[in-house]
Amino acid sequence: MMVHIVKISWDDSVPLIVEEIIYDDGSNTTTQHFGDAIPFYLQPRAEEQNAVLVETALLRNSESVIGLYAYSFSSISQAAPSYPNVRATRLAMACGLHSQRFTGDVYIGRLGYVANQLMNLDLCIRDVQNACECSPDLRRDTLAAFNNGVNGDFTSPEWLENAAQMNYHDGASLAALANAMTRAEISDADEESDDVSSSCSGESTPSSSMPEQKVLTKIPLCWHCRGPASILCPVCDAVYFCDASRKCRDLAWSHQCLCNTWKLYVDHRDELSSFPCFSGWQTPLLQKDCFTSENAYETYLKELGVIASQEDTPKQNWWTTELHGWAGGASTSAKDVDIFHRVSYADGFALDNIEMIPRERHVTTNDADVKFDEHGLPILDSWQDWYQLRQISPTSPVALLATFPLTLYYAIQHYGSVPVTVAKMLERPLRVHVVGIEKELNFVDLFREVGYLLPKESIQIEMTWIVREDMLPQNSKGGKNLSLQLTPNVTLTIVAGTYGESLDPDFDLNGSPDMIVGLNAGLYAYESWRRVVTYLYTHPNVTGVFTDYNEHSGLNCASLGGSKARKSLSMNPFRQPRAMPVYCMNLPQFSNGFVYIFNEQELE
Repeated sequence: MMVHIVKISWDDSVPLIVEEIIYDDGSNTTTQHFGDAIPFYLQPRAEEQNAVLVETALLRNSESVIGLYAYSFSSISQAAPSYPNVRATRLAMACGLHSQRFTGDVYIGRLGYVANQLMNLDLCIRDVQNACECSPDLRRDTLAAFNNGVNGDFTSPEWLENAAQMNYHDGASLAALANAMTRAEISDADEESDDVSSSCSGESTPSSSMPEQKVLTKIPLCWHCRGPASILCPVCDAVYFCDASRKCRDLAWSHQCLCNTWKLYVDHRDELSSFPCFSGWQTPLLQKDCFTSENAYETYLKELGVIASQEDTPKQNWWTTELHGWAGGASTSAKDVDIFHRVSYADGFALDNIEMIPRERHVTTNDADVKFDEHGLPILDSWQDWYQLRQISPTSPVALLATFPLTLYYAIQHYGSVPVTVAKMLERPLRVHVVGIEKELNFVDLFREVGYLLPKESIQIEMTWIVREDMLPQNSKGGKNLSLQLTPNVTLTIVAGTYGESLDPDFDLNGSPDMIVGLNAGLYAYESWRRVVTYLYTHPNVTGVFTDYNEHSGLNCASLGGSKARKSLSMNPFRQPRAMPVYCMNLPQFSNGFVYIFNEQELE
């Protein structure tokens, strides 16, 4: 029997090579024997190099999934040179294995069940070429950009495009199994002897959890050593290194896997910063000094008169949480948020001119020359559409706050046609669960805008905000179940807890959701997002819409929803018109910058 594998040389100048493995599959015997033949083929080479053959699952096989495996050599001698394999590492990143690093030559093969027999299957160069030689971003437009738009095959096999999703859920299953086994071992140990239980509980166990991300500094950091840095990568301009020497750049060789991709992302900055409908007030908020500091934004808000200077009495309006982050509800701007103390539209926006804010009324077909969809929702595809519909002056900066309700409305109108149709057929409100609520607690009534944009009579929404208890500001701790009637057609319930853990989405939150929304979600940021992703994976009839700050994070998070979700990643037309500081890289960063969809539904 013959099967093909792909050799990825550590030397980028050497092309990918197909090797043939010929082996006896046992067909001449009474009992056929299949299994993985690749280790037997490569073992002599490992022995020649005085190395150990290491097998790494890039996509673990199962009864329904053909796996993808990498085989590399780990030298027994510590003195042996180690050559980074950028292309193999880039392939691992495309599979969602962002911390995997390969050195030396790497062989890639497929293994899975065919007719209940475990066996190797052919792998072609074209299956992995784009991921190895171009980018871990497998979207067609990205791959085409690497080839200067020349016509070519910029598609990857579906199993590779879905690998990150499968690995994510496979990791969750392995972590759950490991935790269960650990608990069982500790329980058994407790029964045998109290003296050994402490040593068992202190052992580390495999886990797929991601560490919670916290900003510990407000200066740019070196991509490798995390020390203060000011020198950008000369190729991509997307990451910092700490000095002019190549020491950190050489040690951080994995950046080569992303460098050219991130250059494309950085090149999108001009498009992301384009807001032609505004009068120019946004210009100082999009300059280079905003990439590493909030100072320009703070100055702008003070000059606007919506936040207090140091010597002034603190103001209470919807702008106060625009600075200093959230920090679990304990930051300077978040700690005073009180969801029981709500302010009017005028006091919330805190702008003197009435032409600067939207009017507190439902829109009608007479308001502006805007098209309406089959459900009677105005079709809004830009800030200009909304400003004109709501008769707001282009000199108004309200888009800085309105990015939140407008992004939610955009999710419903643009991606919620099927959920809205189903809710109407069942003669009940559309149920929208908004997960990961933080700063939105400061401007609850701003979301009345969603109700004003919806048809007054024909569409009702039951919106439920889920706030992790450790994210509630002290003044709002009592509001674990607060119900509000924002507008006649929108009710809001604020619930404290963890989605899928302390809160059952189907029983604890006013009914199963039609849609789940996460604003600036960052699905990798907290382990609690895993339960949201898993719920959507097991409920394909529920649509999930999420936003993220930058394209790299958005791509990785979108890939958890599979190939279709990855392809859905796009710039959000209602992103905040302000460049945000980011200290670990220099990618364009915007609040609600990118949007992507899990389980996008289509009317048949």
